[in-house]
Amino acid sequence: MAYQAEIRTVSNATAAESAEPNSLIVRHHRSGRAELKVDELSGGHLLHMALAGCVFNNIHRIAQDRGIRVHDASVAVDGGFNEEGNASTGISCRVMVAGEAAKEQLAAVAREAFDNSSIAAILRQTTTVDLAEITLREL
Repeated sequence: MAYQAEIRTVSNATAAESAEPNSLIVRHHRSGRAELKVDELSGGHLLHMALAGCVFNNIHRIAQDRGIRVHDASVAVDGGFNEEGNASTGISCRVMVAGEAAKEQLAAVAREAFDNSSIAAILRQTTTVDLAEITLREL
């Protein structure tokens, strides 16, 4: 069974229209609003949401520190657990960043956000945690 969790930026207009049953719109201290999406509420899903949230926060912090305006970002985390449910079988993270910077700069923000994630560092002590994909869009 896959345990998927995602956090992404949403505009105020999009937030009002969001009708997905497995999502929650929350205020975000850097992006304004964010949508949290999980298939169901379980410890595995919350663990993966913690990683997604940490990387998402890092994207916005690092971009702001570098003077890069991020228009859209999402972090999706997926992974599984053994049959007993007491050990992860590995975690993959997919990052998408769109902003007012060259692709190389956006990729560097995404990579640093993942590499400097405190949640990922903790998880790496017990399982593999890989950055599976970075998607970029220049504006």
